[in-house]
Amino acid sequence: MSAPSTLPPPTGDLVRVYRTLPARIVGWGMVAVAGVFATLTVVDLVSGSHRGLAWPAALVVALAGLAWVLFLRPHVQLRTDGVVLANLVSDTRVPFAAVEEVTDRWALELNDRQGHRHSAWAVPVRREWVRRRAVDDFAETTRHRGSAGTTAQGVADEVHRALQRWRLDGGEARAHEQGTDVVTRRPAWSALVVLVLALVLLVVALLS
Repeated sequence: MSAPSTLPPPTGDLVRVYRTLPARIVGWGMVAVAGVFATLTVVDLVSGSHRGLAWPAALVVALAGLAWVLFLRPHVQLRTDGVVLANLVSDTRVPFAAVEEVTDRWALELNDRQGHRHSAWAVPVRREWVRRRAVDDFAETTRHRGSAGTTAQGVADEVHRALQRWRLDGGEARAHEQGTDVVTRRPAWSALVVLVLALVLLVVALLS
């Protein structure tokens, strides 16, 4: 598995981008809170009260940065020739030619032919908050598996289908000829910078 400074440009068409609804709700909720703090800071500036504005400003930037890195940036791109996993501080491109197995035990997981496992932060396994009843188990086995939504199970099903379409369309032969069967990973420098800045500003806000 190589680790270039940048990911190779995807050649396949984008099929869908996956983010869970709870992550979006929490992320945009944090942005809304940061917006409230920003509004209060502007009101203080307009009223001529400049005392103690350093910590609200730091808190605004820190909250917005953490919301983006932890909840809004992570996503999974399903393409016609592979999957791109945008996790917290790394981006991984897994071409279908390198995929050995797609699983969903803990999250959406792509196992490559080199024995490495690549997990998606943005697509976790579904949590059961209420104990299942017999009727729930029966409904689960009779409904279409693809209706599981943005969970590891539902997205894994869609990845499986895209993988099968790619193979039936002669993708294996083309990938062998072009040598596009290598998993590539790089650090997400923008996320790393924002995360470090947010943590520093959060400490500054707490100590002010």
